[in-house]
Parts: sequence; structure tokens; C-alpha cells
Amino acid sequence: MAKKRLAMNDPKVVPIVGEYFGVDLHKDQITWHRIGRTNDGRLIRTAGIVSTDRLIEDFVPLLSTESCYVILEASSSGFFFYSLVSPHCSKAFVINPSAFRELYMTGKKTDKIDAKRLADRLMYHVEMNDPEDGFPEVFVPDEEALQLRRLVTTYELLVKQATQLKNQLKAIFKAKIIFGYDDILSEGIEEALKDERLDTADKAIIKSIRLVHDALEMEKAQIKEEVLKIGAHRFRREIDLLIGIPGVSIMGATVFMADVVTIDRFSNPKKLTSYLASVGKVDASGTTVRNGGLNKRGRRTSYRFILQGLLHVIHGNECFGRFVERHAATRQNKVRAAIVRKTFVAMYYMLKKEEPYRFFDERIYLRKQKELGKIIKKIA
Repeated sequence: MAKKRLAMNDPKVVPIVGEYFGVDLHKDQITWHRIGRTNDGRLIRTAGIVSTDRLIEDFVPLLSTESCYVILEASSSGFFFYSLVSPHCSKAFVINPSAFRELYMTGKKTDKIDAKRLADRLMYHVEMNDPEDGFPEVFVPDEEALQLRRLVTTYELLVKQATQLKNQLKAIFKAKIIFGYDDILSEGIEEALKDERLDTADKAIIKSIRLVHDALEMEKAQIKEEVLKIGAHRFRREIDLLIGIPGVSIMGATVFMADVVTIDRFSNPKKLTSYLASVGKVDASGTTVRNGGLNKRGRRTSYRFILQGLLHVIHGNECFGRFVERHAATRQNKVRAAIVRKTFVAMYYMLKKEEPYRFFDERIYLRKQKELGKIIKKIA
């Protein structure tokens, strides 16, 4: 900050009226590129490298709360870096790295070049002030929502590991032509271990899998409890409304709100469904239109959780049921994607208008309400 003030006070130096910092963030250092625009229109470029354990001392003092902007790509530590620098500049931007690289990261690539391109793109976005310039800004959630997202990621990882163990167990029985033990981990392994076709190694592996699986189940339950407690505290009103949809559990509603945070940031349902990666890619040229798979740039967590209760969603909505019947000949993955997308649209309007689900089932809702009440009591 001292160098900047000297330059501003020096009558021989033209004052800076706008600053744009492009930051390439890594675990041990950041590479930054600064574009300073003078009041006579000239651009002054400077660059540097700062160790991540010296960010507060060496990088933050370069910033200013007046006409100073910072841009960085979303990453595992990107949101934390954002929380460090955003109070010290006019605005910090976090952008989608895949969308940015497709357009601007072609040709030679180094950390310095990446930082420079980020700064150039930032300056264009701020100074042109064009809402249609395709700037791939990422929404930065509040701390509670970030906690929820991290917990949900851990929960999904535990679920994946448990599934891998079940598949390994099935492979052991299949190799010895033993069937009928699909639910062995929940029903008990004692009877299965009596089978003479299993050798000593098989039995040792099965016992080990059971121990690891039980530990995973305990961890899953603890993580889920934390998710529901934070979710019920942060999004109580929204969850109470969304669980009126058959097939949408308290967990599913919490995950949805952790992704969305606030419905007010979406001006229409199309933007919501696009953000939640439930919209297919379209490649159109002339009279030729090709419909591709789902766009993977958005957040897909809500999509996966809604998919888990999709049969209940369909059975609880007569319109969805007729839609499935009409598209019986269509590939089932496309039908499922369409139902999830329609469910997101329904959730959008429910939250926007604060209205209950059109196909509200009181019996199912009261059961979920009772469960939600128990969670709320724990956090009271």
C-alpha cells in the first residue's frame, strides 16, 4: 500500500483511477497481475508472486476499497481467498474455471499468463458494464451454506465408499456361485459365513468389509445429523415448504437450499435449472438441432438427491405420471432428467410465491413435519 500512496502523491505520476487484479491461486503461492488505469487512459501493468502464508502481509495491502477489483477462479480454496480479499477491495469476483478456459486459456499457458488474462477479462467486464458479455461469475455462498456444501460432499463420499464395499462383497459371493445375500450387511453375516464354498480368505475379507461398513454407517449418520441441524437452522421456512413435495425428503430439501441459498438471485426458473445442471446441451445450426447430454457446468448435487426419490415424485404428481406415460418410448434417462427439471421449476415457484405444492399430500407432509420437529428440538 505504501508504494501506491507514494505514486498517488507524486505530482509527476498520473493518479490511478481503476485497478484490476487477476489472481492465479495455488496451494503454496498466488501469481497476480495488476492493471492500473490512469486518469488520462493509459494502462500500467505490474505483476508478482506471493506466498499463501503471506497473503495478509504482502497482497492485501496492494488493494484499495475504491475502484479496485479482484478476479480468481473457483477452486477448493477459492472461497476462503475470496473471504480474505473481498473486504479490502471494491468487489472480488469468483469465476467458473471451465467456462473461462474454453474462451481465454488457449495457446501458451503459465501462471503469469493466466493471471494476465484474468485481469484483462475483468477490466473488460467492469468497464464495459455489459450484462450480456458472458462473464462466468460464480455465486459465493455465505459461511453456513458453505459448511452445508462441505458436509454434503463428505456424506456423498461416504455413501460412495459404502456402495463400493457392497459391490466387493457381491463379487466374493458371485465368484463362488453363491446368491441370495444382497442385504447381508444389514441382515447379518453369520449365516452366510457357514457356507462351505467360502474359503478362509473369503471369510476374513467379508468380516473386514462388515466392520468397515458399520463404521461408515455411523459416520454417515453423524454427518447427516449435522447437515439436517444446520439446514433446519438456516433454511427452516424453505425446508418446511419444500417437503410438501412427495419424494423430497428433509435431506433433499436441505441440499437443494444449500445449492440455491436464496431463490431471489434467479430471475426465472430457466436460470435455476441451468445452475442446477438439469438442462441439456443444444447444438443448433440452420435447420439441424442436436440435443446432447446434461450441461455439467452447474451444481449437480441437488439433481442427485432429487433423483433418489424420483419414483415418489412421479407417483405424487398426476401430471408427471401422464408425462412418463406419453414418453414411454423415450430413453428413460431423458425422462428422468425432464422430471427432475420440472420438479426444480415447481420448487422455484413454491419459494418465489411462498405457496404449497399443488399436489400436496397431507399424510406424507405430516410425517416429514414430525421428523423436522425432532431436528428443531435438538438445535433449540
